[in-house]
Amino acid sequence: MMPPDQRLFESHLLLPEYRDGVAKGLWGQVVGDSLAPGIVWPYVIFWMAAAPREGAPDRYCVALNLSGYGTQPPTGPLWDPATKRTLDLKSWPKGKPDSRFAIVFRTDGFSFSGKALYHPYDRSPLSDHPQWKTEPLPPVWTSAHTIVDYLEEFQSLLTSGDYVGN
Repeated sequence: MMPPDQRLFESHLLLPEYRDGVAKGLWGQVVGDSLAPGIVWPYVIFWMAAAPREGAPDRYCVALNLSGYGTQPPTGPLWDPATKRTLDLKSWPKGKPDSRFAIVFRTDGFSFSGKALYHPYDRSPLSDHPQWKTEPLPPVWTSAHTIVDYLEEFQSLLTSGDYVGN
């Protein structure tokens, strides 16, 4: 029998908003040969389309731990489907200096460097910054959010003018 967090997650993959993003080529679930052996629930890997930038990939993957989905935010690093491991920090996407993009995809000075995205939608930095729940910030993950909100947030950053490549 499937655990409740997985049942909820899988029901969110049926949402029209999720399926619309897949149909438009904005995001999708990574399956098959790009997965490392043993990747099973609560771990799920998604790809998100990125704006064309010289020398940069057209998409980035993120390996999410979705344990407690519905009550706990996702957490996870960018993923390299070729090596089937966390994406090397030198290959992480870069943003214009001091931009929101550069902060979210930072690879230095953050205690989770390379282990998570520095954003209030990610469980790791959110647990380190409980004040984010009360400060006026970009949206903080709540039980009202779905995987669609997560994918929309980060995919929109990857197609923003602040994304410069890698």
